Amino acid sequence: MKEKKWMRRSDLIVLVLLVVIAVAIGIYYAAKPKGPTATVTFASGAAQQKIRLDKDDVYTFAGDNNITVTLRVENGSIFFEDSQCPDHRCEGFGKLSREGDYAICMPAGVSVNIYAENS
Repeated sequence: MKEKKWMRRSDLIVLVLLVVIAVAIGIYYAAKPKGPTATVTFASGAAQQKIRLDKDDVYTFAGDNNITVTLRVENGSIFFEDSQCPDHRCEGFGKLSREGDYAICMPAGVSVNIYAENS
């Protein structure tokens, strides 16, 4: 009389494939940016810059007319911390953190838009 095997070779292959797929999905979601992202756009046509809002940092950009702007990421939000523009209105926009929030420094030609990271 034949002894029944606990697991056949085909069962083992299916189990290994399922584990590999589960690990791949876990790595994908672990590497995926979390939360909103800011896009910094330049009127001069320079490439856009994406900034994740989950890590506090400071970014300085040279805008149009040799105007430098400083953006600060802090506690999941971004804001114009400093600008060399004449009116400093961009600094008054406050902290941007929700999808659809935006601010612009017209003299420097720098805008910041918030969107939810979907990819």
